[in-house]
This record gives sequence, C-alpha cells and structure tokens, in this order.
Amino acid sequence: MIFVIEDDRGWESYYRRILKDKELRFYRDGIAAIAGMDEQIPDLVILDVLLTGPTGFAVLNEMRSYPELMNVPVAIVSSVNLKDEIAGKYGVVATLDKGEMTPADLLELVGRYA
Repeated sequence: MIFVIEDDRGWESYYRRILKDKELRFYRDGIAAIAGMDEQIPDLVILDVLLTGPTGFAVLNEMRSYPELMNVPVAIVSSVNLKDEIAGKYGVVATLDKGEMTPADLLELVGRYA
C-alpha cells in the first residue's frame, strides 16, 4: 500500500495514471494521512512538502514520533529542490523534483518499496 499525500488534484491524477497497477491511498492533508496510518501502515509514503495546512515536514516529524512509523520509507516529491537539505534525513529514501521527474523515475522508486 502506497500513501500519497498531495493536495493538488492534477498531481493526484498523474499518480493514478502512472501507478495504476499499485494499491494507492490518497490524502489531501497530513492530518488525515497520519490518522489513516492508524488503520494501515503503508509500504511507502509519497509526500509533497508544500501542502495546505501542516507542511510535509510537519507530517514527516509527526510520523517519526510514532515507533511503528519510524521505518516507513518516505519519498519527498516536490516542486522545491530539497535534495541537499534532506537527503538521508528523517528516513527520506528519495527526493524527486516535480519539474524533472519522469514516469520512469516514479516507477523505479515505487518498485523498490511497494
């Protein structure tokens, strides 16, 4: 199961189209996503950092405060280039730039974890 935390409907459609063979659960805000993790722990979280409401960083910090979510792989997919700032921190397994990411990049990432 892949949790996608993304508040842009256009990107949601993109993920649905590219990852059509994967089990996806979408959340438009981090609060709902964290609540969803009470029901099921995801194999991978795809997280935008520029969310309406709590930022992706707040979501990531909240996730890491729960022992059962400490090791869930998180991929940051954002229009903000964050590779140098967070590479390897907080359990972030990848950072992808929305402006440069290809469908192949996304499929490779997902293939490693889900």
